[in-house]
Amino acid sequence: MQQPTTCAECGGALVRKIVTHTQPSGQELYRFEHVPALVCTQCGHVWLEAKVSQAIDEIIRKHPEPKKYEQVPVFSLADERHKA
Repeated sequence: MQQPTTCAECGGALVRKIVTHTQPSGQELYRFEHVPALVCTQCGHVWLEAKVSQAIDEIIRKHPEPKKYEQVPVFSLADERHKA
């Protein structure tokens, strides 16, 4: 199957890049490094090929030991709105 060359969001050109991808799943948040992707040069939208998405889904499903853990701060704009 031929890879798309234009962004379905804006029509910009797609280029191959290696990105860091964050994937929410339920209450968990997973970060994947060194992910091959197609990135729009115009709007920056990131497109993952089906085989890459399937690999990410499989890793989440199997839940192997990750390379490392990181803490992620969580903010709520609803909380900040009441302070202003």
